[in-house]
Amino acid sequence: MAEAVTTSLTMPPASVRGAPMSSVIRDIEKQLREIWEAPTKPGECVKSRVCTMNLVVVARTRELAERYTPVVDEVTATMPARAIIVALEPEAPSGALEGGATAVSSVASGSQGALCSERITLVATGSTCARVGSAVEALLVPEIPTTLVWLGRVHTDDPVFLSIASDAARIVLDTEYTSLSSLLKLARWTREEVGRAALADLSWTRLAVWQELSARFFDSPEMRAHASGVTRIVLRQASEKGARLGAEGSLFLGWIATRLDWRAERLGGAVKFRRPDGGQVTLTLEAVVRPKGEAPGALTYVGIVAAAGGVVAKGSIERELASGLAGQTPDADVLSWKLDVPLPTASQQRIRLYANKEAALLLNTLRRAVSDPALGESIAFAEQLTEDELTCN
Repeated sequence: MAEAVTTSLTMPPASVRGAPMSSVIRDIEKQLREIWEAPTKPGECVKSRVCTMNLVVVARTRELAERYTPVVDEVTATMPARAIIVALEPEAPSGALEGGATAVSSVASGSQGALCSERITLVATGSTCARVGSAVEALLVPEIPTTLVWLGRVHTDDPVFLSIASDAARIVLDTEYTSLSSLLKLARWTREEVGRAALADLSWTRLAVWQELSARFFDSPEMRAHASGVTRIVLRQASEKGARLGAEGSLFLGWIATRLDWRAERLGGAVKFRRPDGGQVTLTLEAVVRPKGEAPGALTYVGIVAAAGGVVAKGSIERELASGLAGQTPDADVLSWKLDVPLPTASQQRIRLYANKEAALLLNTLRRAVSDPALGESIAFAEQLTEDELTCN
């Protein structure tokens, strides 16, 4: 299979400080037309335009937008789209808009042409931020779905968010770097009115491997009954002691509780979990030292104890913190999976999660079904527990 590479066909950005927003849009539209003109230079490859969606990425700073641009380029090289990357600087002293357009091409070795996506960049400063939604709307490709990736905290009364989200079929957050409260607020907002955008979360995509490995504890026929006999669950996260359970831990807890039909109960100010058969599930939350570079509240350990037919099983999944950071083993994160049970099904293994995680996570999220009932149920369960202020010791 030919190796795909990403190339950027650079065009001079339109510097339009002080110009009307309509001028910015006209300049960008002109650049887009020029991208698709027939080749005029000898040896220049023919560019084929492919567009499956509008991918709008909004960052709270110019620096974050620039850092996320290679992620977007890698995603659109695999899933062609018109990408619109918006940087917001609302605290700047003056209002202005800058913009530019370029093509990002995926070229196979030996190919006579290139499949190209479009990348538009917008930088809004000062009061112009309030009107940037209209610029985004004018630049969307009509009649194809729009996905909004919002890199920051969400306020559902923010006019910038509302103006851009109104065109989106799906809104993607990353609660690992924002907050669980942002996800809960947005979930309530999307439930208020039929037809609003579906919700996705990159933290939820990160949890997919934890969910799969947890379910694997109960895969074999001799372990099936243990799924209904869980007596204890231990979650650890990278944080200070006394910190609240983060987004990943909360969503994982919501996932396993809703899959196994547990219900939350309060007794003497403490939250308990009850199985359908009346048995109690003890919850232990722990904090471990967070290495520099790790996201705050990242899930680091899941432990499950279950009993059935007099046989006790202990399962664990542990992430080797910092194993995916530069200077360590930058090619992978490593998870250790172990099932300790006096049965032939007992085993252990190591799982490597390979690099360039941000692009892979976004791509995997975009490939998932737009509607995700399991995420909605897990969010609803986590929402029940917000008043309990679950903390990690």
